Amino acid sequence: MKKLLKDRESLKSGVLVALLFPLVYFGMNLLGWSNESFNWWQTLLGGLLTGAFFWFFMSSFRQFRDEEVTPPSQRK
Repeated sequence: MKKLLKDRESLKSGVLVALLFPLVYFGMNLLGWSNESFNWWQTLLGGLLTGAFFWFFMSSFRQFRDEEVTPPSQRK
């Protein structure tokens, strides 16, 4: 878990997603384009959970981005 927290780029992206989710939802609500299926607290909680999931998966995938996945028989 400490290794995942060291990835600052994924952490910043996760915070951005956590902030944008409720902003977009409330903005759509102000424009009248929302289906109003969530309360305000559900929207904030959903944004927090979405940001956390985004951060976790992005930092997990970034651990393996520099690994070689081509089979040795096909390397040139």
